[in-house]
Amino acid sequence: MVSRRHFVKLAGAVPVWAGTHFAAAEALASPATAREKHPTVRSITLFTGTGTFARFVGMNAYDTAPKGITATTPLVKIVLSDGTVGVGPRGYGQTTQELLRKVKSLLGQDPGALYTWDKNRITGVAASPFHDWFFDPEYAWLEAPLLDALGKLRQVPVWQLFGPSVRDGMDAYDGTLYFEEIANKTSVSILAELGKRSKNDGYRAIKMKLGRPYKWLPGEAGLNRDIEALATLREAVGNNHLLMADANNGYQNHFDWAVKLMKAGAQHNLFFMEELFPENPAQYAKLREVLLQANMFLPIATGEGIRDLRRFDQHCRDGVYHYIQPDMATSGLSNIVYTAQKAAAFPHVKLIPHVWQNQLGLIMSLHASKIQANIPFVEDSRYFEHSLLTSGYTFTQGQWFIPNKPGWGVELAPDYQQYVVGPEVVLV
Repeated sequence: MVSRRHFVKLAGAVPVWAGTHFAAAEALASPATAREKHPTVRSITLFTGTGTFARFVGMNAYDTAPKGITATTPLVKIVLSDGTVGVGPRGYGQTTQELLRKVKSLLGQDPGALYTWDKNRITGVAASPFHDWFFDPEYAWLEAPLLDALGKLRQVPVWQLFGPSVRDGMDAYDGTLYFEEIANKTSVSILAELGKRSKNDGYRAIKMKLGRPYKWLPGEAGLNRDIEALATLREAVGNNHLLMADANNGYQNHFDWAVKLMKAGAQHNLFFMEELFPENPAQYAKLREVLLQANMFLPIATGEGIRDLRRFDQHCRDGVYHYIQPDMATSGLSNIVYTAQKAAAFPHVKLIPHVWQNQLGLIMSLHASKIQANIPFVEDSRYFEHSLLTSGYTFTQGQWFIPNKPGWGVELAPDYQQYVVGPEVVLV
């Protein structure tokens, strides 16, 4: 349980800060001092690839069925005029004819000219017809393959294009503990088994799903099961293991139940509680006051559904959110790095990129955490893209380590097309 006194210490702590000075729409950097000419974009390919979770995953508060073990993820590949290949994840939007028409306008563009530079470091987004794309969730995902290609052209990892390293290994939490007892029609003891398995796999932190009252176990029975699940997992992994929880808005319209769950979370030393109900600073402030009156405190996380990252400016000022979670696949690395740098002015706020069912999203988060001190964790959905070769990445003692390879440090498998579901859309 976190006491009121400990909360004051936490709120007043000033993190070690190191990062690049990344400029966005509000403050464009000066032109490049040593801009190189790069090969131009020759083709853009959109496709959907198959993948596998590390194990069977149950459902969350709003799902209609368990996640299962196999899934698909939309990806994008660009090829430059010299044959360099860049890859990245695609956003969640629909692939419309209008989107394809606009994406096609990237053909013939020099990816390096889309940025401003200070010697070999990216300092911002250059003024161009594509500037706003970097901050628009409909198109920001296109940055990932461009950065991969730039890293390969310059023979450096993507993170090195932005700034110096602030850490060697990146802490990760296992984000795959869902409503397994409901999916498997068994008791919460299965959560204890899976928690121990995750710990044996090397993870030192787990984020579990809560929110059973919303749909899968309506009424106070769902609240009681959530509390039982939390207590069971804590006992299984021990007090030195970090636990987070995500309720997926499962407590909307049930403030009193949310208070009970938060008190249980504080008693079991949760690291943060995510999305008890939809974003509502006044309601979360009220929730915090109720807990403080009981000499308890539990940080709140939010933001995976936010697409305009400027909204986080107000979230940081509100003072009720302690972890902001922009989605990596839709927001893009530059936008998230810029958001993290703005959040650094608020010592109580940290940023953890949201990632689900997206191995490249995890890899992008690793590169962001590598250069941003206030990105202390990455979210690991333990999902593996069949079409990617990622053997250089290593995971040990709860941390991921980035290989000294150019770009994202991954390659498309030579036979990746056998893992493609549906048609590829090739723009040339």
